[in-house]
Amino acid sequence: MKIVVIGSGNVAFHLIKAFTQTDVMLFVHARNKAALDLLKLEFPSITTLSTYDLTAVEPDLVLLSLKDDALNTVFQQYTYPVNTLVAHTSGMQTIVDTSYHQNLGVFYPLQTFSKSAIVEWGNTPVLIEGTSEKALQILEKAANAIHAPYFETGVDQRKYIHAAAVLTSNFTNHLIGKAAVFLENKSIDYHILQPLVEATIRKAFANHPFDVQTGPAIRNDVSTMQMHETLLKEDELLQKIYRNISESIRKTTNLDTE
Repeated sequence: MKIVVIGSGNVAFHLIKAFTQTDVMLFVHARNKAALDLLKLEFPSITTLSTYDLTAVEPDLVLLSLKDDALNTVFQQYTYPVNTLVAHTSGMQTIVDTSYHQNLGVFYPLQTFSKSAIVEWGNTPVLIEGTSEKALQILEKAANAIHAPYFETGVDQRKYIHAAAVLTSNFTNHLIGKAAVFLENKSIDYHILQPLVEATIRKAFANHPFDVQTGPAIRNDVSTMQMHETLLKEDELLQKIYRNISESIRKTTNLDTE
């Protein structure tokens, strides 16, 4: 199987890393030549491309791993063989101009990607979409190559899942970061929170999250919430986040008194 990965960001990096550990014949192109050279140093087995014309390569699959706002522009900068499947890795975008190339798909890994962090592909769902049964088969083969579970979705489903992923992953990480700074400013190591956070995540997926909600908001403990807001007064944005999430918990559990 021949795959071309286009891009040099975090998702592209981990896809390249994963495919280099398979029997896939891997080619890589990026607009940033310096980044492309670094990828070649990191992964010597890849073949880097200097052209936007992919007809000579004749890949089975091209993966566009790009920033969302660049996807449709960059998509049309390449020349693809007619039978090549071109898929992107975005959770929210769609390729608009299907007249430019009609064999299209989506290969969206539902995971958080940082270059320094190991990705467990066996625990990373890949959401796939294709314009034909053959397209889906190629995407399935690519997912199988890196031992990733795959799920066929539609455009709307993928967007709903992406929005939920931002809520549960990006927002959770941000809250942990804000809590870390809050404690560090008081000379307290935020890792004291780690067992609590890990237990919370485990419970949320072993049960329905609302069934195991705890804390002052669900108890309608107004006094404690007011004291917490006072402690957070040095960070008005964090104080507002605390107040809004507490209100959401109260309304979800019908404790709101408005």
